[in-house]
Amino acid sequence: MKVLKTYNSKVSSQKENICFLVKDIMKFLSDSSDVSEDVLFEIKVILNELLQNAIKHGNKEDASKSVEVSVGITADNHVYLIVEDEGEGYDLDCVCAKEEVPEEVTDVCDLKENGRGILIVKNLCDRIRLNKKGNKVIVFKSLK
Repeated sequence: MKVLKTYNSKVSSQKENICFLVKDIMKFLSDSSDVSEDVLFEIKVILNELLQNAIKHGNKEDASKSVEVSVGITADNHVYLIVEDEGEGYDLDCVCAKEEVPEEVTDVCDLKENGRGILIVKNLCDRIRLNKKGNKVIVFKSLK
């Protein structure tokens, strides 16, 4: 995988950092490649969910802990997003298994609060991976 451009940042685990970081990354993506508004919106949702999870659940909103974010645009027109916190981690398969969408659910608002964000991310991206510890999420998404 040939990476054309990258963005890296490290912020303290405070919710007010999410908005700034997402805006900065969205500017990086829109300045770096020709991406449709629909894809940018999906990436924005993914970033918001991953950062919320890292700060709230991973680092327990402990401002002395940080969240690292890396974004890259590849030659084959994909973006990768890496979000890593200093928390204890979790098991993606376990969370997603608990949150399988029942057939009668027609609105994401009907899902339980815990696990809903990662389920949204999983459905918006092409691939999602976690490190063994479960505190580093890697997401791949096509820019087309």
